[in-house]
Amino acid sequence: MAWLKTAGVFALILILCAWVINAYVVVKAKSRMFTDPAAIAQVDAVIVPGASVYRSGKLSPVLRQRMEGALKYLVLHKGVKLILSGHAIPGGYNETVAMLDYARRNAVPPEDILVDEKGRSTYVTLLNFRRSSGIRRILIVSQDYHLPRALYIAQSMGFDASGLVVSEDAGPSSIPLREYLTRLKDFILLRVSRWFNAD
Repeated sequence: MAWLKTAGVFALILILCAWVINAYVVVKAKSRMFTDPAAIAQVDAVIVPGASVYRSGKLSPVLRQRMEGALKYLVLHKGVKLILSGHAIPGGYNETVAMLDYARRNAVPPEDILVDEKGRSTYVTLLNFRRSSGIRRILIVSQDYHLPRALYIAQSMGFDASGLVVSEDAGPSSIPLREYLTRLKDFILLRVSRWFNAD
């Protein structure tokens, strides 16, 4: 049927567009991603996006790797602000409480720590920080599958952003697909925000 052929062509075009957008996000971020903290220029703030926390309050492997990466940079650069951003439910699940406890146990000065309990996504984390601070030179610490999107969002928001890659924990096979789809969502979200001249 003709309509099936039309639908097939349309689906193929959508898939091609999605692939191009995904590749564009990755390429844009590649030159700003580092594996060695010592190779990263001085920044004014290190942002650690939240990830899962166990009921016991223990950090998940993914979040622990992010915190460890941030601490490695902070050891080399004293006085840099540490931004802990994650999802929190009043009286319940809270990523930032566990992150803050980890930072304190690793001797990060309290005056250098800022907490954002409304960071329910990477986009919101960076938007919140842009609205609340004049700092623009930032380092985002995360896994290699997540950093391209985080850096793309940051650059689109006007940050001078670099990324520190931490070891990717062997997670569910759905993670790459989920990240791929989220890149598309945030790419479109940034375009819509610009269209409406919104923050």
